[in-house]
Amino acid sequence: MVRVTVNDRTVEVPGGTSVMDAIFHAGYDVPLFCAEKHLSPIGACRMCLVKTGSPRKGPDGQFILENGQPKIFWMPKLSAACITAVSDGMVIDTLSDEVKHAQSGMVELTLFNHPLDCPTCDKGGACELQDRSYEYGLVEKFYQPDPMELPLYTRFEMTRRHVDKHHTLSPFIVLDRERCIHCKRCVRYFEEIPGDEVLDFIERGVHTFINSEDDGLPSNFTGNIVDICPVGALLDQTARFRARNWEYDSTETTSMDDACGAAITVDARSGLLERIRAAERREVNEVWISDAARFGHQWVNENRVCTPLVRRDGKLVEATWDEALKAIRQGLDGVAPADVGVYLAGNSTLEEGLAALELTAALGTAHRDFQGRTAYPTTGFAPASFEELLDAEFVLVLGEPTEEAPTLHLRLSEYIRGLKPAAKLNHGTPFADLNIKERMPRLNHKLALFSAYPTPTARWAGASAVHAPGAEAALLAALLGEAEAPAGLGEPLAWVKARLAASQRVVLVLGAGVLNQPEAAIKARQLAERSGARVMCMTPAANARGLEALGLFPGKGGAGWTEAGPRAVYYAYLPTEAQLKAAAFRILHLTHRHPLAEKYADVVLPNQTAYEKRGHTLNLEGRVLPLEPAGINNGEADGAVAALGLLAEALGVKTPVRLVRQATRLLVEKHKLPAALERWLPKSTGWTATEADATTGTLYLRPTMWRREQRVGAVARVVEIKLEMSPATARSQGLADGYLVELALPEGVERLEVKTVAGLPDGVMYVPALGAWAGRRVEAKILVGGEA
Repeated sequence: MVRVTVNDRTVEVPGGTSVMDAIFHAGYDVPLFCAEKHLSPIGACRMCLVKTGSPRKGPDGQFILENGQPKIFWMPKLSAACITAVSDGMVIDTLSDEVKHAQSGMVELTLFNHPLDCPTCDKGGACELQDRSYEYGLVEKFYQPDPMELPLYTRFEMTRRHVDKHHTLSPFIVLDRERCIHCKRCVRYFEEIPGDEVLDFIERGVHTFINSEDDGLPSNFTGNIVDICPVGALLDQTARFRARNWEYDSTETTSMDDACGAAITVDARSGLLERIRAAERREVNEVWISDAARFGHQWVNENRVCTPLVRRDGKLVEATWDEALKAIRQGLDGVAPADVGVYLAGNSTLEEGLAALELTAALGTAHRDFQGRTAYPTTGFAPASFEELLDAEFVLVLGEPTEEAPTLHLRLSEYIRGLKPAAKLNHGTPFADLNIKERMPRLNHKLALFSAYPTPTARWAGASAVHAPGAEAALLAALLGEAEAPAGLGEPLAWVKARLAASQRVVLVLGAGVLNQPEAAIKARQLAERSGARVMCMTPAANARGLEALGLFPGKGGAGWTEAGPRAVYYAYLPTEAQLKAAAFRILHLTHRHPLAEKYADVVLPNQTAYEKRGHTLNLEGRVLPLEPAGINNGEADGAVAALGLLAEALGVKTPVRLVRQATRLLVEKHKLPAALERWLPKSTGWTATEADATTGTLYLRPTMWRREQRVGAVARVVEIKLEMSPATARSQGLADGYLVELALPEGVERLEVKTVAGLPDGVMYVPALGAWAGRRVEAKILVGGEA
């Protein structure tokens, strides 16, 4: 720790802290535009100019004194606070006329060509330039030459520059070049966080502008530049002109788009979900979220189920909850409790999982599960935390982090540069972490990655390869020394074995492709035990670890979420048509209408989306995360706790869970659930993994960060669904680029275009899973095909 004096306050801060953060730590403020949490400080904007100095020692080793006090030797020029490190005894001045004049001058220069768009700019009310202009822009003593006259509020006398105001960077992002102040935050973000160098300055001087040489922004993490842009230059096209910032009803909650559990802020207005922004959660996502978490929300407002629906005369008609209860009671008349199945969505809360578990226990039924459960239990592995990941000596990834767990991809970017989150100060996360530098070298020897489909994370790995789906078991057997390496993987696997032997702290990251193959998962567990590795499981279900920990999986003889079996079923998601056909009475608890529900459902109950739920979830590192309901108008919708209470009443059984708060209290009392952000690692027996659980086939449902329901609006223009294969595989199937085929998928028949991709394994076809079936292989049933 070093002692520094900021104006009249002396504080202690860790060595290497920036002057800027020392000022904030002391309780003062300083204007800034270029510095941003988790980005390298570059001192480009010069807004944070301050006066710095320090005492000096004479030849006798004692401080040189002035008026009995150590003399302060000031630097000859003002310093940029974001790129200057503190030193012991440093004195910092932020209040003198010299500093105020410099800061006011920089505000004036920044405003020189900035348009007066505040009445129409979406950033109005949340704009850093507005704040800086108000706080630091006009110091009257510098702009009032004659005290008898009004001050000169502006010295601007010429026409401002006019450039493109609606430059589309992607279907998600629009750039207003007139408003850009060239802070370079967005450029540094792409280089330093996702590692995609797609934006840069073009031209010079007054003609400088930000642009991409590529068509669009080829990254899964583009939306974060909207949050960090200090002005209204980069805007979210999905939320543009939807409301002024002060009109939003903002709720901080947890994203259930993947198993990482990133913090998000949900902005609603007039009962409609209008915008998603990133929130800070240092332990998990820091301040970044994926595009799926940010832009995949437009489906929420469309075609909602707002009241219960019951089938009358062959059609679903609106009804009350009492009428739904009556219909359920009639439909279950004569059905044995053991023949009732309860199936939750993969993004259900712990409270909903507990309600389902208590109800099935009261009914004595083995038919219970949740959508997206993998063939091998994730609770069979000791989970690693993100802190342990950043502290590891070696990380082995078997999967696609960019698609399966986007936050993990960003933390691997941090890990591969040897970075760790800076220690918190009084004001929270430091704005200028001097450990982060531009174009830091990647420590490739710390990472190896093998996946069934190409992934951007592989470019940071010292050893990587794309293998055929299903080869994971053979790959792990080779690492265990039980078999020869698969063809083409001998050299990279030998490198991995050497790194595993030389490393003490190892983290193993497993994707859905491994977890859906019991044989591969068992070998992964053996490898983890042999190397002492902690494990991160990238599950298709957001709350897979939590629901498994509670015991929500099929009992002996019970049907799983991919199977048909129970006579009467409750689904909190839309199952396959085959499962609906097999049941005699079907209760669907849905957020949106769907043709399958219209055709088969006997009762449809209105459900809440993940943005509307209150409760808790457990992420892939075993951390308890809270969910809070946003102000979205969903009619009479309620969560699974209420729906299962209705089902219990219809069946005449009593359960201890009827309300969400009851469930939370029972989780604490019975299951010892800790407080939010703490880790919960209960022991679970899991289920018996058998070879019958593993699926085989030539069609691989590859993981994607997007879900099927999200493909509306701008997302539908970005997310392609094509049948991909190698050129040799296409020839063997009589197909070629551009052919259109009808393909039977678990969720129904889809008409897809064929796309050949060089480098993909032969004999396998790929299609985006867009949901819970990620990492599974099925038989490729091409119904019809031909040229487009």
